[in-house]
Amino acid sequence: MRKNLLKIIQWGLRVLARSKIRRSKPKIVAISGSYGKTSTKEAIFYVLSKKFGSDVGKNWGNMNSALGLPLAILGLRSYSFGAGLLWDILRAKWGYFFYNLPKILVLELGIDKPGEMAELLSVVKPDIAVITGISETHLLELKSLSGVKKEKKMLIESLKKGGVAVLNADDENSADIPLPTGAKKVTFGKKGEVSYRDLEISISGSRFQLEISGKFLAVKSKLIGQHSIKIFLAAASVAREFSIDPDEIVQALEEIRPQPGRMNPVKAKNEILVIDDSYNSNPYSAIEALETLSAIKWNGRKVAILGNMNELGSYTQEGHLQVGEVAGKVVDFLVAVGDNAEYLARGAGKLGLSKDKVITFKTTDEVIAQLDKLLSAGDLVLVKASQNKMRFENIVKYLLDNSALAEKLLVRQDKKWEKK
Repeated sequence: MRKNLLKIIQWGLRVLARSKIRRSKPKIVAISGSYGKTSTKEAIFYVLSKKFGSDVGKNWGNMNSALGLPLAILGLRSYSFGAGLLWDILRAKWGYFFYNLPKILVLELGIDKPGEMAELLSVVKPDIAVITGISETHLLELKSLSGVKKEKKMLIESLKKGGVAVLNADDENSADIPLPTGAKKVTFGKKGEVSYRDLEISISGSRFQLEISGKFLAVKSKLIGQHSIKIFLAAASVAREFSIDPDEIVQALEEIRPQPGRMNPVKAKNEILVIDDSYNSNPYSAIEALETLSAIKWNGRKVAILGNMNELGSYTQEGHLQVGEVAGKVVDFLVAVGDNAEYLARGAGKLGLSKDKVITFKTTDEVIAQLDKLLSAGDLVLVKASQNKMRFENIVKYLLDNSALAEKLLVRQDKKWEKK
């Protein structure tokens, strides 16, 4: 009964949001992919808003679902479940009549089940569609990589006439998505037309030469890692479609700071430096994070605290083994947590990380109880896991030992998450 009621509510909100879009006619930039969606959305929003100010809007936080996206279009920045949802619906109805949509909307579209992309695209039709990349995520419902690709490519197929597809040239799963008739293709990445060279990675950020519109421009990024460069390249590709000058694009990119829980360096107690990547995890993003850890020059130990990667279905064992193998090449000490910790540990052992350098735990609370014994002064610690049942931000919070600072720097610090 409750499920059916929620479906009716979602349908009604989609109708309102679709009508709002048709009346206001904003230019829509839609972003999807298996990784980096939120960071890419935020980067695109920031660069465009630096040029066009309040004429640019976005869906705030993670309002990217079949329920969240329509509410965002109707003016909400967050929503509740349970009794609070009724109030949110009333606010949405008010927003339908009185909220003025910006001229440009930057929207993240998130899915984890078959059919969800079609629901989202019944509300919005993009002028510009960005695919960050496609990998093995949400396989519990989507079953296979081809199932993921089938859903994601619907975004490109839904482009308005004369629309632009912005695709990751370095990702074989998304680079070859066919375009609808009349659509334009823009590629980003090492092999893309918007590209980079001379990448230098450090704990304070990354430096590289951005190639755009026939120019090479020096960029000093506050984000760390090669995968963060792809975020910038996607944002630069979209900005170019809005005819923003390359020098203005670079200036905006250099101002972007890491999102909470997404490869964010945080100084912790006992001279420990944490790379807080606790927001979420999948095999692709975990391997990218470990490769970034490997590229950083560091005098102390490199430690990874890695947790369960959820919703991998039949790929669960293989995915955890692969991440473990990469960790075995990179870290001096591995802490593996969750139901699949044994696969992470086994993978690390295959490539020579000795058993005394690997420890497993079942729960996050068990890890926190032992952290002071496991870590040493001067360690560089990567913290990464899926959110459900892991909540690895609590590990970072313990290491910070400063509640006020944790509230500013970490993900999932509001009361809603505390109740969960």
